[in-house]
Amino acid sequence: MPHCAKILFVDDDRAVLDSLRRGLCRRYDVATAAGPRAGLEALRECGPYAVVVSDLRMPGMDGVAFLKAAKERCPQIVPVMLTGHGDLTAAMAAVNEGHIFRFLTKPCPIPALCLALDAALEQYRLAAAEKELVRVTLENARLKEDVERIMRHDLKSPLTTIISLPQVLRLAGNLDDDQREMLSLIEDAGYMVLSMVNLSTALFKMERGQFVLDPADVDLLPIVRKIASVHADTARRRALAIEVTLEGTPAGPGALFLVRGEELLCYSMLANLVANAVEASPDGETVSVALRREGDFASVAIANKGAVPECVRDRFFEKYATAGKARGTGLGTYSARLIVLAHGGEIAMATDEIAGTVVTVRLPGAA
Repeated sequence: MPHCAKILFVDDDRAVLDSLRRGLCRRYDVATAAGPRAGLEALRECGPYAVVVSDLRMPGMDGVAFLKAAKERCPQIVPVMLTGHGDLTAAMAAVNEGHIFRFLTKPCPIPALCLALDAALEQYRLAAAEKELVRVTLENARLKEDVERIMRHDLKSPLTTIISLPQVLRLAGNLDDDQREMLSLIEDAGYMVLSMVNLSTALFKMERGQFVLDPADVDLLPIVRKIASVHADTARRRALAIEVTLEGTPAGPGALFLVRGEELLCYSMLANLVANAVEASPDGETVSVALRREGDFASVAIANKGAVPECVRDRFFEKYATAGKARGTGLGTYSARLIVLAHGGEIAMATDEIAGTVVTVRLPGAA
C-alpha cells in the first residue's frame, strides 16, 4: 500500500530516475526531477513533499547545496542523499552539520532504500506531529487567556449591581439595624469579589511582564491585624498564638509601618503567607509576624514551627508547588513572589526540622 506522503528524487541521470520510479511507485508516492534546477522548480510548483532524495554529484549545484536550498524553501522536508563510495567524507560532513537526515551509497538495493525511506517518512511524521502539538498547545493557551479575560470583564458588570443595590436599599427609612448590617455584609462581599477579580487581572499581567505598579504609602499594620483576625477562630480551635510585633515588641495602637505599594496586592501577598504559616504550624505553637525597618526597606518575617516538606523546598515559590495539602493549589507562594517582585522587593524562605519555617519579605519602605 503506497504511503500518502510524497517523495521527490532528484538526479541528473534520467535512467537512474526511471529505475527508481519503477522500483518504488507501488509502495510510495514518487516524483522525479532531472537535476537541481528542476528539483527546486518541483518543490515550488508540485509540493508539498515529505522527503527529498538527491544525488550528490550534479552539474551546476551539488547535492549538499541543493538540499540546503530545498530545506530553506520547505523546512518540513526530510533530506536524504545518494552518493558514491568516493564521496563518503562529504556525505558524513553534511550529516554532522545537520544538512541531511542520512545518506545512502550507490548502487542502493531497493529493500535498503525502502528502509531508509520509511525511517525518513517516520521522521517527517514525528516532526509534523510535534509541530501540530505546539500549535494546539499555543491555541489552547490563547483560548484560555481569552476566556479568563472575558470572565474577568463580564464579572464586573453584575458585581457593580451587587455592590450598588445595598447602598440604595439602605436609604429606605423602614430598615432595622439587623437588616442594615446584612446589607453591609452583601456590599462588603461584593467588594471582596471585585477585589479578587482585579487581583487576578494584576497577576495575569505580572506573569507576562505587563504589570505597571501604581504605588502609594500603605500601612501594613492594619492589614496584618485584619489577616490575623481572619484566623482567630482557627487559632482558638488549635490553641495557636498569632503574634504581631514591630521592631521586636508588640505593636501599639498608634503605630505605623509604611511601605510603598498597592494595598490590595500587599493584602493578598500577606494573606497567602500567613494562611500558609497557620496551616503548617503544629497545634499549640506560635505563628509570628515580625515587622522591622532595614534601611530603606521594610521587612516582614512570617514564622511558624512547621518545616516545609523536602520535596518542595527547592520549588517553594514555583507555580503549582505543593505537598501534603488537601486543598493546596501551589499558587499562594507563587503569587506572593510575583507581587513582591512587582513591588521591587525580595522574598526568601528558610526552613529546617528544629527551627521551623520563616518566610521573609522585603519591600521598599515609605519615607
